[in-house]
Amino acid sequence: MKLLLCSDFKNIGYMYVKRFLDLSKNNICLFINYASDDFDGVTPCEGSSKDRLESLGFTVIELMENFDFNTKIDAIFVRGGNATKLIHMLRKFNQYDKIMNLCKNNVLYIGESAGALLAGSDTEWTLRTEPYDYDVKEMFGENALKGFGFVDKMIFVHCSKYRFPYSCEIVDNKVVRLANTEYYNAYLGDKKIYSKETYITLGNNQVYFEKDDIKKILTYDWSKIPVQK
Repeated sequence: MKLLLCSDFKNIGYMYVKRFLDLSKNNICLFINYASDDFDGVTPCEGSSKDRLESLGFTVIELMENFDFNTKIDAIFVRGGNATKLIHMLRKFNQYDKIMNLCKNNVLYIGESAGALLAGSDTEWTLRTEPYDYDVKEMFGENALKGFGFVDKMIFVHCSKYRFPYSCEIVDNKVVRLANTEYYNAYLGDKKIYSKETYITLGNNQVYFEKDDIKKILTYDWSKIPVQK
């Protein structure tokens, strides 16, 4: 497998792409924008993540419903947003297994935020943080919200040393979004949902790097980024 998973691609993740591909060549990147709020299946994406890929020399092709999977692909970039929407669209267009198989055949998978979550073992926990209008499990089966399983653990993004991502709880039959103020170890312990053996946490300055037999989390020193005046 070749995996690059991160919370933040445009500031941190992009710096590690050169460890996987020769950027002097004409590399083709399939860009998956399904998780974002502005995706409508028709309008091409605009934004910093796509711009960053193009600055690295990639020819970027956006995934749409009728994409030809015989197209040569060197990398797949999965943008952040709502992880359940991401899975919904991939399954709706019958593309979930096709993307998974491409990556299992050595295409580089770059996952940012929701895209990183999808590479893990399960995404159903994200319904706590980002409720979704459709019941994807009812539509596509009990295992519909399982991740690709490239990593055999759940992946949490936008974490810090002390904090777990914000969550939603049901209070008086209403969804209440809680601020990001809970210590994530305490949160996990109190809920008795996860153990440390079942998840990976990634801060905004970290990437999960996997290439061949190398699997590790790399932490970037923010102080190396020049201050904009």
